[in-house]
Amino acid sequence: MNFVWAMLARNFAVECRSLRVSFTRMVLQPAIYLFVFGYVVGRMLPAGNSGNYAAVMAPGVVAISLMSAPYLVVGSSILSGFYFRTMEAWLLSPVGVRALLLALLASGTLYGMASAAVVVGLIWIILGIVPENWLLIAYFCFFGSLLFSLLAVVVLLAPATPKQGQDIFSLLMMPMTFFGCTFYSFAMLIPPFDSVALLLPTTYLSEGLRAAYATGGGSLPTHWVVAGLAATTLLLVPLADWVVARRLRNFTW
Repeated sequence: MNFVWAMLARNFAVECRSLRVSFTRMVLQPAIYLFVFGYVVGRMLPAGNSGNYAAVMAPGVVAISLMSAPYLVVGSSILSGFYFRTMEAWLLSPVGVRALLLALLASGTLYGMASAAVVVGLIWIILGIVPENWLLIAYFCFFGSLLFSLLAVVVLLAPATPKQGQDIFSLLMMPMTFFGCTFYSFAMLIPPFDSVALLLPTTYLSEGLRAAYATGGGSLPTHWVVAGLAATTLLLVPLADWVVARRLRNFTW
C-alpha cells in the first residue's frame, strides 16, 4: 500500500505543478460546454418530456469528464513511463505488477470522481440543476471512473507499445464522446444510430446520470444500467490484470 500512496502523491504533485492545465481541464472546458450548450442554446431548444436541452446535455458533460479524466491520469503515467523510461524504476521497486495496477486504478478513479464532482458543481452554478438522487450520482461517478481507468490500462498496454495504444484510444474517444448519448438522450435517436449507441459505454453512463438527475429519467431502464455498469467493470478487472502481467512481467520496451 505504501507504493500506491506514493503513486497517488506523485500524481497529486504533478497536478499541482501544472495548475493552469488542471484548471483548464477540470473547470474551464466543462464550464464552456455548459454555458454554450446548456445556458445559451438550452433555453431555446425544447427537449420533449425532459424539460429543455440543458437538462438533457448536462449529465452528459459529467459522463465526458468521467471518461476523459481517468484516461489522462492513467495514460500520462503509462506514457511517461514508456517515453521517459520511468517504467523501469517502477518495475525494479520491491512490489509486484498488481501493486502498479492498483496504483494506476486508484489514481484514475480518484481523479475521475474529483473531476465529476467539479462538473456537478458547475451544473448547479451555471444551470441551477441539482441531482435528485445523490446515491446514484456517487455510484455512477465511482464505477464510471473505475471502468475508464481499467479501459485505459487495457487499451494502452495490450498493444506492443503504449504509443500504439495511444493511437487506438484517440480513435475511441471521438465516437464515445459524440455518439455515446452525451449531448443528447438515447430517446432522441432513430435506427440504426440507436443500435450503434448501445455499443458505447458512455451511452449507459450518460443515461444513468440522467436518471440520477431525474430530468424525466433516463431513456434506458435504470436498474439495467446500474447492473450492467458494475458487471462490465468487474469483467474488465481480470482482463486488465492479465494485460498488465503479460506486458510488464517480462518488460522489453
